Amino acid sequence: MKPFSVYRCVFIWLILCVSAFANAADNLIHAQRLLEGNQHQQAYEFLKSFENEAIGESGYDRMLAEAAAGIGASGEATLALERLLQLDPGAVDARLELAKNYAVLGNHEQAKFQLDKAISGTTNNGLIQQARAELILVEEILAKRRKRPAFDPNVASKIETAQLSNEARDSVPPVAEKVAADLTAPMVEARALLRNGQPLAAYDALMKMEYEGSGDIEFDYLLGVAALEAGKPDKATLALERVLESNPNYAGARIDMGRAFMLLGDAVRAQEEFTAVLELNPPDVVRERVEGFMAEMAQRAAVAKTNWSGFFGITLGRDSNVNNAPSNAEQFIPGFNTVVLDPDSVETPSNYSALAGRIQVDHHLNDRFGVYAGLDLTLRRNFQAPQFDSAGGELRVGGTISLSNHELEFSLAVGKTYLDPQPGRSNTFLEHPLYRNLVGGTAQWRFNINDRNQLQTTLQYNRLRYLDEATSVFDSDQTVLGLNWFRAFGANNQGVGFLGAYLGKESDIHGNPSGEKDFFGLRAGGQYGLTSKWAIFATMGLMSADFQRFQVIHRKTRDDKRYDLSLGMSYTLWESWSLRPQLSLTRQDSSIGLYEFNRKEISVALRRDWR
Repeated sequence: MKPFSVYRCVFIWLILCVSAFANAADNLIHAQRLLEGNQHQQAYEFLKSFENEAIGESGYDRMLAEAAAGIGASGEATLALERLLQLDPGAVDARLELAKNYAVLGNHEQAKFQLDKAISGTTNNGLIQQARAELILVEEILAKRRKRPAFDPNVASKIETAQLSNEARDSVPPVAEKVAADLTAPMVEARALLRNGQPLAAYDALMKMEYEGSGDIEFDYLLGVAALEAGKPDKATLALERVLESNPNYAGARIDMGRAFMLLGDAVRAQEEFTAVLELNPPDVVRERVEGFMAEMAQRAAVAKTNWSGFFGITLGRDSNVNNAPSNAEQFIPGFNTVVLDPDSVETPSNYSALAGRIQVDHHLNDRFGVYAGLDLTLRRNFQAPQFDSAGGELRVGGTISLSNHELEFSLAVGKTYLDPQPGRSNTFLEHPLYRNLVGGTAQWRFNINDRNQLQTTLQYNRLRYLDEATSVFDSDQTVLGLNWFRAFGANNQGVGFLGAYLGKESDIHGNPSGEKDFFGLRAGGQYGLTSKWAIFATMGLMSADFQRFQVIHRKTRDDKRYDLSLGMSYTLWESWSLRPQLSLTRQDSSIGLYEFNRKEISVALRRDWR
């Protein structure tokens, strides 16, 4: 690797980060130009090409709605405008377009509802006049429909329960009975499905009659409940809005509207709905339910703002080479023939126990900015090789910036490693002498390509300083640039895999015998959930390291190749408790035999996670 190649890569990484944010804006600019040129088909196809990255953004949804409407895809234009109004309910121009789309689709009740909302939601005379003109046309169509005999809800109730007498049936006008049957069948089916715990099927049954039932309070409320229980809170709000437009004091609809806004993360509007219910002076049982939702919402807000997470683990295992040393004590060195190594410099096997823990607190300043601090602690005792016992800790502080599908993270870390001062004697953490200091910083950019794929780039700098004079030759400044791709797979995303590459440089501060090091590596792995309790995982890696100093004593320059493989399983014992057996294999080949080693480690860990 040529000098400064890492720094060139760092420069390229920064350019990529900036260009990623710029690309999103450039795409929208290009789409806008196509729309201005009345090239709706081209604009629609271009917008759909990056839908996964931009859907939910107000600018994108507005353009997609315009393009879809321009090519006659009123259904898709409607969906885009509904997403836009969820983010910005005050966008009256978008509401007017939505009303037009509903009218084109034949849903004039919903068109009227949207036009009424538009008129009451603006002081702009031009928009008001436009909405009123369109409202006159819509109401004329609805008036023609209403000329048929009125539908008696009492009759519908009797039909639904199969208790309608012959006399009552004869008194129902033919058209009214048909309308009752049309609405009653899906409503009866939906209620049965809801009782049997099938809300999605209930929602689908009601959606088949949405145009015919829209505006009927009973139908709209049942549709809203089914959508809410089926995990479609955005669709629930549309149906429940129609209910509340007809009856603002419908407490059940307000409660469910508040629940829908809770699921959508709109705490302000959820609070408004729950407060409106309490102002109706409801019965104690209803009041308690609403107050329970409000307490849950307050708790969620507190958790979302400040969150604690971490883990604690106990590990028992067997390590074939705790000191990463060659297995052969006799090493051939040109000019010295055969040299016998010190016992501590030869492969040393041992059983061991280890403790590890982490605690981290995350605080969200707002929807985009967050800060965090964390502490990691480790302690390892080798029963047959106590001279290699160790303990360590690392403190991290950092911040995150979230922008749509992009997230930037910056952190600083300070770490210390300690060694056992008196082998064979049990010591506390603080009695271990300081062995090494670490000071570092990390910058990371994550890009969520879609629901299953994430791209991640990392730039890391570490400053390592050894406290003992004999080991200070290994002092270094390390820079690493990495690129990783993560992908979720399986029907329920029960699996996740990753593929990564990295390159870096270690400087020589105090005369390392091997000199500076340039290195490159590849990593791959993943985890897959076999059942609700069992999961398997595996990782593998390859690293190639080229050192720059010619070692006179060995008459060659050092080049290393390192191979790593880990296989394991995780079994959930109880909530947040897991048992993890694992096998790890490491092999390092080197142009200088002194640096070659093999290592096999088998362990079982008991771990407790919390978040």
